Order: sequence, then structure tokens, then C-alpha cells
Amino acid sequence: MYSLILCLLMACQSQNGPVSKDMYHHIGQQIRAERLAQGISQQELADEVGMTQSSLSLIEDGLATPIHTKIIAIQKHLDLTFELNGPYHTIEEYLEAAQAKAQ
Repeated sequence: MYSLILCLLMACQSQNGPVSKDMYHHIGQQIRAERLAQGISQQELADEVGMTQSSLSLIEDGLATPIHTKIIAIQKHLDLTFELNGPYHTIEEYLEAAQAKAQ
């Protein structure tokens, strides 16, 4: 799993990588919707995953490019599988494709 996360980090740091701001906006919307559905405040979720409330707010608004370890921590804490718009349906599919491409 660590190597998959590393591949995602490298792909997302690339200027021409397949990850778009639209994808982050879509993920942020899903985080907000699930967080609200579970009755969790931004501060509570931020504390649980080790980030500031303001950073979480920017991620939910699609205004920040999150650190991918934080996306995975949020996903696990909310017990959520992100649906991605584009050629990959989940972060796990994207990670597997990124790893295969890196090899």
C-alpha cells in the first residue's frame, strides 16, 4: 500500500499528471456530504486525521490540493470510498494504474 501512495504522490506532484483540480473538487464534495451525513463537524474530522479545520474547509471547497495521505485518512475515518469522475472510479483504481504505469 505504501508504494501505491508514493505513486499517487508522485503523479499528483507532476505538472502534467492525470490528476485535475476537478478531481479534487469532486473529492471535496464527497467529503463534505459524508461528513454532514454522519453528523461530524469539520473540526472533529480535522482533529481525527491530524489537520487544521481551515485546511479541511479548503479541501471540501476544492480550493486546496490535499496531501494524499490525508485523503486516505479521511476516507478511512469516514468509511468512504471516493467516486472519481474520469477514467478511474475509485482512488484505489487510480493508485493501481499509477503504480503499473511507473513500473
